[in-house]
Amino acid sequence: MKSLFKIVLLVSVMLTIVGCPSDDSGSTIAVRDRQEVYGENIDDIKNYLKSNYIEIDVNNNVTVTKIPEDGTQTSIWDQYKTPDFGTVEEPEEVPYITVKNDTRTSLLTDGRIADDVDYKLYYIVLDEGNGKTPTSVDSTFVAYKGWNLENEIFDRNSTGAWFSYPDVNTSISGFRQILSKIKAPSASSLPTVDPDGTISYLNYGNVIVFIPSGLAYFNSATSNIDAYAPIAFQIKLFAIKERDHDFDRVSSKNEDFSYNPITGERLLSPDNDYFNDDTDGDKIPDFIDNDDDGDGFLTKFEVRHSLTTGAPPVKTYYYYPFTGAASDDPLTPYDDTRGIPREFTGPLMPVIIPPATTPVMLKSSDPDDFNNVSRLRRHLDPNAKPPFYDQYQ
Repeated sequence: MKSLFKIVLLVSVMLTIVGCPSDDSGSTIAVRDRQEVYGENIDDIKNYLKSNYIEIDVNNNVTVTKIPEDGTQTSIWDQYKTPDFGTVEEPEEVPYITVKNDTRTSLLTDGRIADDVDYKLYYIVLDEGNGKTPTSVDSTFVAYKGWNLENEIFDRNSTGAWFSYPDVNTSISGFRQILSKIKAPSASSLPTVDPDGTISYLNYGNVIVFIPSGLAYFNSATSNIDAYAPIAFQIKLFAIKERDHDFDRVSSKNEDFSYNPITGERLLSPDNDYFNDDTDGDKIPDFIDNDDDGDGFLTKFEVRHSLTTGAPPVKTYYYYPFTGAASDDPLTPYDDTRGIPREFTGPLMPVIIPPATTPVMLKSSDPDDFNNVSRLRRHLDPNAKPPFYDQYQ
């Protein structure tokens, strides 16, 4: 069962994830050195920012125009440069982040594309948004406009489209990674419906990003995009949907950890690299592995507990949150402050496991098992295996 699930999942998405909004079929040419191309691209982007100006309309839509020979418009570079991002070469620069290419040739832990370039993504945040920032594996609902450095539009979606990573329906690396700089609307910022039926969104994140070809189409030529040409996008983030990619009842965002660079010890803080978390060492990252610790028991059966109520008795299963709530909800029949526990450390207690009628002794829980910050949760511990005491209550 476990192996079949993994095989089907991996085969369905083992293709190279290089899609983009409205990814037209294009032609490819000989592959050049990525570092060399990046050096050319970043110069082209800087020159573009210094020779074009920006206008923003009442609907927060951007138009970029080349400054005429005798024009007095303020360039994008001069309008948005800041010493906060300055270097020795450029004391003031337009804001940027430095990222690696996260495109993949497979979803295995070693499946990232062979590209060691450190890419600059210049960006302009027009509106930050007032809700949550997406993780790289959240699904995002975005409107966007893409153009080349001749200011020719090659793609546009004004109403919004869903993109997910990793998935067949994904966006290019530079488009996807810049979403870390903005937020979706908060839950209280509900969209409104205009008289003509159009949906208007409030308090959404709105960003412009200038993307080197290595994080876009690279050597693929498409409509209005030459091979090895940098491009630009305006992106509006309307909504986020958290994912559970492997349906194991642990949100994908909670299957990302960082590691002590000296000891290799797993830390609870995320590093936003979901492909370096592989508890059982099978090269399948935890967030797409339905048996994270490789102990032969599906994760979803290790993160649940039960309550038996009524006459005749009815057993109901519930799933622990990754981390317990700050306070208990009196309307639920269980303790909401309890997160996924470690292997129980309490005294042995008798439990009858149907259809048997003779009790067996299982370790009961201690309060610290559910809330100790550094606990090794039992779905990540190959030594913690069912039956569990809390599944026979």
